[in-house]
Amino acid sequence: MKASLVKKILFGLLAVGGLIYLGLRVEASRPSDKFATPGFKGPDFSFQDRNGKFVSASDLKGKVWVVDFIFSRCAGSCPMLTHQLKTLQDIWSGNGDLKLVTFTVDPEHDTVEVLKKYAEEFKADPNQWFFLTGVKKDLYKVYSEGFKITAQDDPEGGEGFQFIHSTRVLLMDGNGMIRGLYDGQDDEEMAKLQRDVRYLMSSRNHL
Repeated sequence: MKASLVKKILFGLLAVGGLIYLGLRVEASRPSDKFATPGFKGPDFSFQDRNGKFVSASDLKGKVWVVDFIFSRCAGSCPMLTHQLKTLQDIWSGNGDLKLVTFTVDPEHDTVEVLKKYAEEFKADPNQWFFLTGVKKDLYKVYSEGFKITAQDDPEGGEGFQFIHSTRVLLMDGNGMIRGLYDGQDDEEMAKLQRDVRYLMSSRNHL
């Protein structure tokens, strides 16, 4: 085979490879099909975190933040949800522009002290990941009217299943707008959440 022909073939292969690589880069820079234009604004709130300080929605302005709802004595989905957020923390460790916010649906049990112990078990960074508790009626109003998710007592639930609550994980932008809802028990949807967090964390898409 002539050297000139070999060069043409190699050049062609490199060109195709370059186009494939560029296409993959462009695709990776796009949000997933779970990502939405701002649908509605998340609620205002101010609740105590595990260290006793109050964290409010205004404290998160300008940040990308991810929200979930759990209770510490849960024997169902909660440990999985917490592991999902732990994965995000590990990916973005030390980056102050991403915050994680976990609300309890069992505030009468999940005191500041209980949440502190729970958070420490998952090695949650107190500067990046907030575990919030407060007065039950105030929390539940924020959940139902603000985040529009379900949280209620389950009188028929046994030990570890005392509450019915959403397993959705919410993605919030720097203006406090809800940009995506993901099933925290579905690994594919959580992979989409990771992708959408990356998208929002880029400077041009931050708000």
